[in-house]
Amino acid sequence: MDALSDGESEANGNGVGKREMASGPSHWPAIEAGQGLSDFEDLDEWSPRTGELSAAPDEARLGSQAAVIESDEATAGLEIRFDNGIDFEGWDASLAVKPESADRIIVEFLAPTRSERLTSIRIVPDGYDGWFRMDCGYQQKPGEDPDLSNVTGLNITADGPDGGPTKLLVDDLRRTESAANGAVILAFYGGHESHYDVAAEMLAERDWTAAVPVSPEQIGEAGRMGLDELRDLRDRGWDVCSLPQVSTPLPEQPADRQRQVLEHARDALASEGFEDGARHLFVPDGGMDAETYDVARDVHESAFLYSSGTTGVPPTEMHMIPYIWGPALHTGVRRHANLSDQYGLLTVLRVPRIVDEDDVGVDENRMSLDDFGLLLDHLEHRGLDVVTPSDLVDGDFERADGENETTSPKRPSGVVLEAGQSHAFEGSGSTDSQTVGLDGGILVANVSHDGSAIAVDVTGVDGSGRSENLLTTAENAIGESIMAVEGGSYGLEVDADGAWSIELSQPAVRADDLADLPVQASGTGSAFVGPLWTEGDVRVVATHDGDGQFVVDGHGADGSREILVHRTGSFDNSRSYKAGGVVWLDVEADGDWTLEVVDS
Repeated sequence: MDALSDGESEANGNGVGKREMASGPSHWPAIEAGQGLSDFEDLDEWSPRTGELSAAPDEARLGSQAAVIESDEATAGLEIRFDNGIDFEGWDASLAVKPESADRIIVEFLAPTRSERLTSIRIVPDGYDGWFRMDCGYQQKPGEDPDLSNVTGLNITADGPDGGPTKLLVDDLRRTESAANGAVILAFYGGHESHYDVAAEMLAERDWTAAVPVSPEQIGEAGRMGLDELRDLRDRGWDVCSLPQVSTPLPEQPADRQRQVLEHARDALASEGFEDGARHLFVPDGGMDAETYDVARDVHESAFLYSSGTTGVPPTEMHMIPYIWGPALHTGVRRHANLSDQYGLLTVLRVPRIVDEDDVGVDENRMSLDDFGLLLDHLEHRGLDVVTPSDLVDGDFERADGENETTSPKRPSGVVLEAGQSHAFEGSGSTDSQTVGLDGGILVANVSHDGSAIAVDVTGVDGSGRSENLLTTAENAIGESIMAVEGGSYGLEVDADGAWSIELSQPAVRADDLADLPVQASGTGSAFVGPLWTEGDVRVVATHDGDGQFVVDGHGADGSREILVHRTGSFDNSRSYKAGGVVWLDVEADGDWTLEVVDS
């Protein structure tokens, strides 16, 4: 079945015509933008996967009816198949949903089979049972690389509360053009002093702006920015956004009281000169029901809610924009950023107070300076646009045109990198920092030790002061590692429980040294693979059978770095790597590992 076959006209550059949608009035969250894929007027297009599928004429958002899928069990789902496939390259999908009894909504894009799929997941706020529009940004790519030019079907599944019953209403499935580039919003929650003293300066180096959600009552409190600092950020292009301070969650308050809370915080910020930022709400404590949603739509131009997920740029749903926990750099943030880069999506990150590594603590509402620096490096390497909430509301985003604007790098000839410095050290146990001079290029470390574990860190003396791990190895007497460095002075710190020796070198790299893909490698403990020649994005399939830390980093001859894997214990999965050019893969492991590097 081809859901666009009936009534299609005005074929566009993707070879898909606009479908004639149901006539008559539409009701939010049905929209007119983009192209309709299904208006649920003909339920024969759809099949139940679990539960019973029926029409819901009293709930129609578009045309004469919506659809309802319900079950007494833990899940209820429906599916549609496109016999000729639909092109989703350069398009975002969205649909109107009403989770009357559902905690989670999952949309799978079969591209073209379930082995090559992308998955969108939306966590439903506790107690929310009204309509909203779900932007189907991707959170998971569990199998092989999908081909979005040939999506053969969609599966929509709702997970019910406490094992059921489950009930979900849906309407107005459509696609809108994607942005030409992926984007990220950095939301510095609470306006802490470190956001101004540390983060703002690191963003200024990249000419980036951000959002600062604050409660008007907390401005100038101990450890938080005052009006002068916030106004300085505003003048730099930052948004100072509303984060109302509440003692009782909004959904537990009457609607008129909720309105008073939101309007008071908005107006208090606006009166201090933050009119632009005050248009945007960060919902306190993640509490939102259908009543809160309606009030937020009246009072604010956008609203952000703690959840999982990416969304479109800009979203079709501006009042339930998901944001995720920024310190989860290795357990979700990198994946979301990579998917935003690959598919032109938006990731919103909540960044708490920034502290030194030793001050993070366990389960603290803090982010280490080292991890924050790695986060910015990753966003920069991925080429994401760093935007503000006002950019979403006011900005004119360039749309994807279906053209691949990426140019393949030219394979080098002769010398790729000149030879640089070399240093040798010996010692026992942990040592104070030793300063070494390095040239721009790569740094190779060969380490031997007779203890159980050793870690070697380098810190740029004249840079940001962030410490980066050069090598960590446990239960292995020798190890080697590689990283990209800029020219300058570096501090070398060793943490070990026995005698050790370290040889640092910056070898020359020549075109004849480059290995072509595909490449397979294996080893035990710490090692590196490369130099490799890559013409663009690659996929790295990795396994690890150890119990300790397993880290795989990509380093480019141009100085770029991307963290691919940062897990503990066994691992068997794949990661995308925005390579392109001459690269190395650095492996830190305590067991046996394998890598397979192939073109993406």
